[in-house]
Amino acid sequence: MLEVCIDSLESAINAIYGGADELEVCSSLTEGGLTPSPGLVSQIASVVNNIKNGRLIHKSCSQYSYGKKTLKVPKVNVMIRCRTGSDFCYNDFEMDTMLSDIDHFKQFEIDRFVFGALTDSQEIDEKNCKKIIERASPTPVTFHRAFDVCKEPSATVTKIINLGFSRLLTSGQRCTAADSEALVLIRTLIETFSDKIEIMPGAGVNVDNAKLFIDMGCKILHSSCKITKYLNKAGWQNNLRMGEGDSEFIYVTDENIVKEMKLKMEN
Repeated sequence: MLEVCIDSLESAINAIYGGADELEVCSSLTEGGLTPSPGLVSQIASVVNNIKNGRLIHKSCSQYSYGKKTLKVPKVNVMIRCRTGSDFCYNDFEMDTMLSDIDHFKQFEIDRFVFGALTDSQEIDEKNCKKIIERASPTPVTFHRAFDVCKEPSATVTKIINLGFSRLLTSGQRCTAADSEALVLIRTLIETFSDKIEIMPGAGVNVDNAKLFIDMGCKILHSSCKITKYLNKAGWQNNLRMGEGDSEFIYVTDENIVKEMKLKMEN
């Protein structure tokens, strides 16, 4: 299976037309993915419902193109991460916000939440993770790439399993899952824990290396299947930017890349 991470309705529709099995719905993919807006989740839920009922997927899509395709109904997974930062160490205010987000998103009957929390020493924050698991129930939860900055990976995965997470997203504790050392760790995790938790490689997973992970024994891959869309720089002559980061571009999922990924994975 292929989970495509998206942060816009345009990307979601492109991923669906490309044949994505699951969508990880976020905001701000350029920040690694944050909690999406209720409006985006609502719109994607509406699109999925339209597919189920054989209706026009969205007003932006022609009835002709929809009528010529049998669209897969994707699962909808929602990121719960209230702020940027690679510490994943959350205070009570932040936890209350994310618990409230879960309450709100559960009204859309989503399929999965995505979350991870650490202590200030890069250990699993068992107390806060347990709160999320309990609040999300019966919806399953993925532990995200917070794992990739943890110490002692085997002991960490055991804690994640015992807490009740059903899937682990990881780059093998490297910048890209295709790194040689990352591949060794991912293979070890699959061999040791795949009967207890789903191991899903992500970060740098693309058309060129997708088959490598499938042959390794992975049942699901995570990718944005993205292209870069550059933004209009009007107004920048005054050196005004509405954010701390580099906002010259956004990522958009490409339908053809999703299709190619699926072909590589299945053949």
